[in-house]
Amino acid sequence: MRPIPNPREWGLAVLMVLSLVRPGAAYDPEGAFAKGTTIFGLQAGGGVHNNIEEEAFVSDISFVNFTPRVSHLFFLPFGSGLLRSAFEPGLEGWFQYYVSPKSATAEGLKVALRYHFIGLGRFVPYLEVLAGAAGTSLKVPEIDSVFTSVLEGGGGASYFVTDTVALSFGYRFQHISNGNTSAPNRGFNSDSGVFGVSYFFK
Repeated sequence: MRPIPNPREWGLAVLMVLSLVRPGAAYDPEGAFAKGTTIFGLQAGGGVHNNIEEEAFVSDISFVNFTPRVSHLFFLPFGSGLLRSAFEPGLEGWFQYYVSPKSATAEGLKVALRYHFIGLGRFVPYLEVLAGAAGTSLKVPEIDSVFTSVLEGGGGASYFVTDTVALSFGYRFQHISNGNTSAPNRGFNSDSGVFGVSYFFK
């Protein structure tokens, strides 16, 4: 079984990236999240099975993933003060490699909706929901089909190291099933983390 990178390794990676990029002199959240902005991001992460339903048997699933993302801001920022916000709809590629209980993959596409709180300057917390579908080679008692669906919800934060480049980190709760298209379909839940870098351009 291949180990999943621990939080210390993720932290070192963040510090290395931060050391390579100098903050801009002035950051304008209204400009970064202006209507018409396109966002391209590269994200990676991993997760482990969460037996919140307390099933008698679970497959102890773990995985790493890569989720490139493209979004477009169709709306103006809204709200005021600390609740000043921006809404980001986008698409996210989903490439998931299962480390245990055995090697398998999932490849597909997700619709992603992210809600940013932009009133704190360079530090931008967010909430998000995602849903998608994929083909998969994962065969476990929880799910055994070539089709898989994914639902995710979570939150995190971005930090703008320049006025157009942001680093992000977050938590996602992931649910996998095949939508009752075949049996078995008990599905499984996972706790996962994600780290990424995004570029904002007009």
